Amino acid sequence: MTRVTTLTSKGQVTVPKEIRDELGLKPHDKITFDIEDGHATLRRLPRLEEIVGSLPPLGMPIEEAIAQAKEERAQRLIAKMRDS
Repeated sequence: MTRVTTLTSKGQVTVPKEIRDELGLKPHDKITFDIEDGHATLRRLPRLEEIVGSLPPLGMPIEEAIAQAKEERAQRLIAKMRDS
């Protein structure tokens, strides 16, 4: 599919509706322009809700993870002060 659009004085383009529909683009979606051999390819980046399930679970409540990180940092600082 090929469509022609115009670059504005601000460097903006409107993605034609047919292309938005084909790519499943919605307002506020992130897109990339890949440039190769003088040609630009437009791709939609995955939405957060599309990838959140693919992330491994943390395994503990966030409050516990923060407390653990603070404790580990404190231990590193104490060890560093002892070595000084």
